[in-house]
Amino acid sequence: MIEDFDDIAVRDRLMIADRMARYSWAIDSGDLAAYLDCFTEDGILRHPLRDGSPGVFEGHEGIKSFIGGSMGQRATQTYGHQHQFNATCLSREGEDIRVAAYCMIFRHEFHRQYWPRGASWRMGTWHALFRSAGKSWRIADLDVRMWTDTALGAGTALVDRGPGMPGTKD
Repeated sequence: MIEDFDDIAVRDRLMIADRMARYSWAIDSGDLAAYLDCFTEDGILRHPLRDGSPGVFEGHEGIKSFIGGSMGQRATQTYGHQHQFNATCLSREGEDIRVAAYCMIFRHEFHRQYWPRGASWRMGTWHALFRSAGKSWRIADLDVRMWTDTALGAGTALVDRGPGMPGTKD
């Protein structure tokens, strides 16, 4: 409804969209400092581990411990790495703003000698709680839920969906 839209100022919407773009550029280019700057100091990142089990990382140090190693190798790890968000929905939660969006990650990995070799993509949903931090917005809590990992027997979609539902193997 239009009333829901009016609960969030256009300026705040644009600042959050800008922060999401900075998140994408930082993670895709391997800029760890810029990536961490997207989060509040005590921010939480919920991201599936490579085996599909849940991972929870708290604060800049916790987030850095999870993503920092691969960030330093991003330039040689992938030739094209792009996070794309769409169908972004914002809603007010007290003083914070909740964002839900579809997320697709496309990457070219022609140099790999193991799976996945060649172009690959992943998709899922991105659920973030943004908190005002001075004159900008930062991510206080981010929950990344990847769907396409289920084709490999891993990913949070296996936990989130019942048997026979889209995104499951059974």
